[in-house]
Amino acid sequence: MYVFQTTRRSIEDVAAQAERLLRVLFVIVVVSAGAVFWLAPHPPMDDLPQHVAQVAVLHDLVLGVSPWRDLLRLNLFTPYVTGYALATALSFVMPATAAVKLVLTLAYYGFVTSCVLLRKRIGGEARLDWLFLPAFFGFAYEYGFFTFLVAAPLGVLFLLVALRYADQPTTRRGTALLAAGVGMFFSHGLVFLFVSAIGMAFHFTTLRRRTARAIAALWPYVSLGVLCVVYAWLHRNVDLTSMYPFGIQWGKVWLRPLTLLVFPWGIYPDIGSSLQASIVLLAAPLMLNLRVNRTPAALTPMAVAVVVWLGLPSLGMNTFYVFQRFGLFIFPFYALMFCRADAAIASHGFSQGRAAAGQAFLALVCIAFVGIQAKETLDFAAESADFESVMDATEPAQRALTLIIDKGSPAAGNPVAYDNFPAWYQAERQGLTDLNFAWFPALIVRYRLDRLPAVHPSDYGATPFYETFDWTKNQAQIYRYFFVRHTAPVPPALFNNDHCKVTLLKAEGHWAVYERHACH
Repeated sequence: MYVFQTTRRSIEDVAAQAERLLRVLFVIVVVSAGAVFWLAPHPPMDDLPQHVAQVAVLHDLVLGVSPWRDLLRLNLFTPYVTGYALATALSFVMPATAAVKLVLTLAYYGFVTSCVLLRKRIGGEARLDWLFLPAFFGFAYEYGFFTFLVAAPLGVLFLLVALRYADQPTTRRGTALLAAGVGMFFSHGLVFLFVSAIGMAFHFTTLRRRTARAIAALWPYVSLGVLCVVYAWLHRNVDLTSMYPFGIQWGKVWLRPLTLLVFPWGIYPDIGSSLQASIVLLAAPLMLNLRVNRTPAALTPMAVAVVVWLGLPSLGMNTFYVFQRFGLFIFPFYALMFCRADAAIASHGFSQGRAAAGQAFLALVCIAFVGIQAKETLDFAAESADFESVMDATEPAQRALTLIIDKGSPAAGNPVAYDNFPAWYQAERQGLTDLNFAWFPALIVRYRLDRLPAVHPSDYGATPFYETFDWTKNQAQIYRYFFVRHTAPVPPALFNNDHCKVTLLKAEGHWAVYERHACH
């Protein structure tokens, strides 16, 4: 018996020490993962160049030095202010690209930190904090949804305020909730709606009072609803059907349960590897001897996330990839559902040993994923270096057109990494590149309605733009530069026209930039 007790204490001591070491490792990995955004001059994030371009133009418009101020205007009443405001403020002390990278790094740290705070508030298990780590580098990251990523940690913090109000709905806490909600509205519309739905669910599952009083206490959410109505009313005349002629698209709904385990890891990751990694994360509570936390606050976020995943379209509300981007929250909210088992089970020495091994395995999977992201980013930096050489051949402050023949990146494993890549010319050389996000109603810098270019968002639909590009229809004579990415010979008739001479300015690797000369 003495030997057994000694062995048991030794196992418990080793397990406790291993848990402390793994916690230190967790902090180190979280801090180190923030470097991923800085490993390439231009990260492999599809929409990111457009967002940096918005910041660069906004900076110049504020200073009154933009060469494009006759074409563009500010749009401050939009649900995308926060990310741009932070990055633009930083752009006064650093380049716009560095400013956006810094905001993303802080957003990543903020997301992990806010998830930890919410887990503590709910009474979750700290050893599952590893599930907060890889989520930020999944689908939304690879698509470069800058404002969505920046809004994510703010959304989790909103849930903390919502829980506090649900526990005790005082006027002071309600005012704080309303202020947090307004901040969320101006951060990202979809995240705002998502966390508001969770907050209202908190409200009705946490309150222990009569229904009438619970409804009366909804006044912060009603006020936020009024804000949405005002926004919709002011934008009622925007013709979105011509801008987004794609309608609502659902995709293969029957595949949603499978994609729930795949898209949190990226756009089109390796199915086998992503499923295996998801199984490890889903099995983590079992490996750690945990139980389901039956408090409503622990279960509600995941329940709403699943409803969103299964119930929203892929394209709707004039937004692409509506449900897929919420893969960011799947594993973090799953982690919130569990807590430690009762003392009799948790104190079993051999169970603690197995739990320590399980946590080590969980940590290994998450570290491997971040390591793969880092390696792919470094490989992408080498792969995309040719664009920088091509861009250096151009003069600043010119108009340019994007003609991407092959938008996929083998190095980054991202099938759309180069879709908007020439927008770096706008972001870093004061140019103006089309297709431009300034077309879209929700963006903070927009084209003036009487100066809209002929190149239309619908031109970048299912058919690649270079296949439908028409010199006359697209008024290509307004552009001086044409950025082309190709992995096969450029179609020889691509720039055929009767008025302007177009010549190859520079070609490097898979990139080429053509220049328009004087027209007659």
